[in-house]
Amino acid sequence: MNNDPFESIRAAHEKVVANHAALRSSEPFVAQTKRLQRLTEGVTFGIHAMWMMSTRSSTYDEFLSFRFIDDTLQSVVAVWSLAREGQLTVAKRELRYLLESVSKHVYADLKLMGKPLAEKITFLADHIPSSSVSFVEDFRLYSYSDPENKAFMGEIKSQYSSLCRYVHRSPEQVQESLRLLTQGISPGFETPKQLESFVRELERVYDVLLVLLFNALGPGLAGDVFVHMLDDHRTWPYHKTRFTKLFSREFDYKAERRPL
Repeated sequence: MNNDPFESIRAAHEKVVANHAALRSSEPFVAQTKRLQRLTEGVTFGIHAMWMMSTRSSTYDEFLSFRFIDDTLQSVVAVWSLAREGQLTVAKRELRYLLESVSKHVYADLKLMGKPLAEKITFLADHIPSSSVSFVEDFRLYSYSDPENKAFMGEIKSQYSSLCRYVHRSPEQVQESLRLLTQGISPGFETPKQLESFVRELERVYDVLLVLLFNALGPGLAGDVFVHMLDDHRTWPYHKTRFTKLFSREFDYKAERRPL
């Protein structure tokens, strides 16, 4: 007779772990894991391409968007690392930080174009709310028409509102956690559908981040990034995303994109 009171608990836990390991090897789960990897590599490549182009002018040393590009990339890597280990709620909190920080950096850079970094930091402290994206009402991007700009800013507000649900504790969040627990789903034991939903949300956020940073870089150099770097990578995933694709069309006039 086994007198270990924890044996049945351990056995149940080992069964759950084994079942989830098998689930992670399934085709639907593997497909979403690969998509997560592709989107992460794609946004990293795009950001690096912009940073490299920004080194052509010391002007960008005074841009919040590019002086703190390492912070942006650090968060991208953190989101990927958390998500692949099933920590989707924590990854969403980091996505919210990414969206907020990049939006605020680009907004300050465009509002105070030509001003020194120190002045932009002061503007960030004095004129941009610390936990809101209400400033998007006064945010105008290059190249987009008024309806397109409105749709883009609406996307920022929608994404931010959605991601805030994972930052501030709420009764709805508690109820959702309890509902998942009754289904045997807890952190680290996510389902393929949960991962698919997360990857879809990540794609939307990264689509917005890229367009914001392209606008900080400016249309001239942004066009060079597309025709001399990104266009050579036909499988770059953001060629097909809503707002990056729309932004890219601005450069269809360039000779490099015209058929011979």
